[in-house]
Amino acid sequence: MTAFYRASAFGLTWHSDIALDGFDQLPPTLDRGQGGVRVARVTALAERGIGRPINRGRLYGDGIRLGWEDEVTFDMIDGTRIDYLPGPDWRGTFPFSFYATIAALTLAWRGAIPFHACMVEVDGYAVLIAGPSGAGKSSLTAGLLGIGTRLVADDMAVVRIEDGRIEASRGRPTMRQHRDTAARVDADLRLPIPGDLRDKWLVRPRARADDAILPLAGLLVLTKGSIMPDASAKLALLSAHLFRPQWLAALPNHAARRRDLLTIAAAIPVLTFPAIATFDPHDQEERAYRALARIRTMIAARPARTSR
Repeated sequence: MTAFYRASAFGLTWHSDIALDGFDQLPPTLDRGQGGVRVARVTALAERGIGRPINRGRLYGDGIRLGWEDEVTFDMIDGTRIDYLPGPDWRGTFPFSFYATIAALTLAWRGAIPFHACMVEVDGYAVLIAGPSGAGKSSLTAGLLGIGTRLVADDMAVVRIEDGRIEASRGRPTMRQHRDTAARVDADLRLPIPGDLRDKWLVRPRARADDAILPLAGLLVLTKGSIMPDASAKLALLSAHLFRPQWLAALPNHAARRRDLLTIAAAIPVLTFPAIATFDPHDQEERAYRALARIRTMIAARPARTSR
């Protein structure tokens, strides 16, 4: 009997016929299990009609279809199954888009909220770190890992509301960092990313959150300006940092996600922090200490954490 690979990420177990090396690995199993996401190769994609074109993919009533160049095409069905059809440039493993866009849309279909943000654990809480491209999210996250925090997620962070609790899920075990920053991260894996024009490296830090699910303490926004602390302004900021917003706005559960965002905006603090100005190592360390102090003001205002 064939054993199936298993992996863990974003609060779900992923069962696949090939190794999902971008997620945390679990022992293989002889069955596909229940309640997670099943990933399987097909010889032909199912007939799904015309669908609605969005970016490089299509939206259907039961899911999405999204191709990655001539390498592979994915069919996500009802948030529980992902079929994939290799193309002429298939390399035997999934491109990064599977662990980012495909995973994000699968999670969103199931009701989770993916953010284009990093996330660290501080004193048992998860904190989102968001900002525009180039603001220094990943480099600040790397700096925070060096002074005692733990990685929850890099680049894509996932939040859910479960029984009234606002919860964050541990994401991918790796980060993408510029070479100089990657060299400063205490890691058990550090590799150049082939073909990356920005000279980024793949890093797996040793400081990672132990818990798969953490309560969300707040949002730290990297920006030059300031924000109003009302729920409307916080809702706008949260919405501005959604992962693949055009896709999320088209999904059938968009209204429910909007309500969840409003609930989150009303419940969590949102603080600002200056965007990156220099990549000097000493300045980066000082910046991380200042950010940690800012984060701890969020946590101090939260009720004491209780077990689930």
